[in-house]
Amino acid sequence: MRQTRSEVVANRQSTITLIYADGGEIDPITDEVIGSGTKSKPTDGVVTEISSQVKIDRYLENGVEIEKGDIWFSVAIVELADIYEAISAVEYAGKNYEVISKDKKGIGERNRAEFVGRLIT
Repeated sequence: MRQTRSEVVANRQSTITLIYADGGEIDPITDEVIGSGTKSKPTDGVVTEISSQVKIDRYLENGVEIEKGDIWFSVAIVELADIYEAISAVEYAGKNYEVISKDKKGIGERNRAEFVGRLIT
């Protein structure tokens, strides 16, 4: 399945930048997190612009309200296994999107993560 997936997505991938929360540093005295911010990680993923698939302005998918201008994207799990929980946004084609839904997917074993991104205006 893993080899088949890499063949299927080979010519469909676009460059995206994942934006995730940086854990910051631990204060040696109080053990509190200090100096947290965000980091970015460029990677490749399959991106689908929602408005290009439907001719309506909004609909529900898996309980998430999808609006025109949103994107759906899929990234190989090996690219983001260590930052999956911290991913909060993505940059694609010069636009920023906040992540509103994320799921790990795969048959037999998890091989990708799928996200829905809402355009930040």
